[in-house]
Amino acid sequence: MRGFGASAPWLDLVNSELYDGFGHFTECLEDARWMRSFLHYWKLRIPTGNPAAINALRELRGVLRHLVEKSAARALGAGDLSALNAWLKVPVIPELVESQSGFALELRAAQIGWPSEVAAIARSFAEALIQEPAGRLKICANDDCRWIFVDRTKGNVRRWCHDATCGNRDRVRRARARGRG
Repeated sequence: MRGFGASAPWLDLVNSELYDGFGHFTECLEDARWMRSFLHYWKLRIPTGNPAAINALRELRGVLRHLVEKSAARALGAGDLSALNAWLKVPVIPELVESQSGFALELRAAQIGWPSEVAAIARSFAEALIQEPAGRLKICANDDCRWIFVDRTKGNVRRWCHDATCGNRDRVRRARARGRG
């Protein structure tokens, strides 16, 4: 199973629908070990034994995947943003913090609990929409993978999540198809 450490928790969550590149599917949200690792890595406190929390993560994952698909086609609309905004609606308290680069205003959840944790994941996606230029959120061109990634290449030309795996498989499939045809 691929590890964590994508640029943000939303990216790890949306890729928790794991296709191995050959069409085999694994639902990581139902894997207790994966969930513990995910929550620990991102310092989230979502109860893993709570079916409502897992269903909320699954629902948010579907919304995020849909938004990535729409943003890749540059077709995000007001209705799409309202779906994301519904996940962001948790009471917050502004807090001034000091870091190495100066002062910053951070929004802290007013209540502790899994709804605020899920909102933090949604907020990480909203920040990606703001910070990443249009068309940088992409879905792997390997139809048996569908991994979502952020294309940070200079020319915005990356097609696969990993060129050495999915890219190679795709090139081999196309070469074999040409050889048969």
